[in-house]
Amino acid sequence: MRKLNEYLVTIDTIYPDGYERERVFRDAGDMVEAQPFPAVKPRTLMGRLISPFATWFEKRRSRLSLRELTPEQLHDIGLSRCETTAELEKAYLLSALRRSF
Repeated sequence: MRKLNEYLVTIDTIYPDGYERERVFRDAGDMVEAQPFPAVKPRTLMGRLISPFATWFEKRRSRLSLRELTPEQLHDIGLSRCETTAELEKAYLLSALRRSF
């Protein structure tokens, strides 16, 4: 178990100015609560046809970005290299299709 001083050093690293920057943004009104975008279903036929492909492509892009992470970065987000490989195999199909055309 870590000592309290080790945690305090980490907090000082994250907020080197003692929360001063956060206070300035909050007082200026620039710092607002994060609000997720509401899910909007496509209304047109073309939108309903394109939407699944756009979602699939976005997932593929994020899976492929896992390839560039170091083992330390993967550990930070709670993934192992084995889990990353399994996710990359899910993104392989579109890459194989692109090479064949």
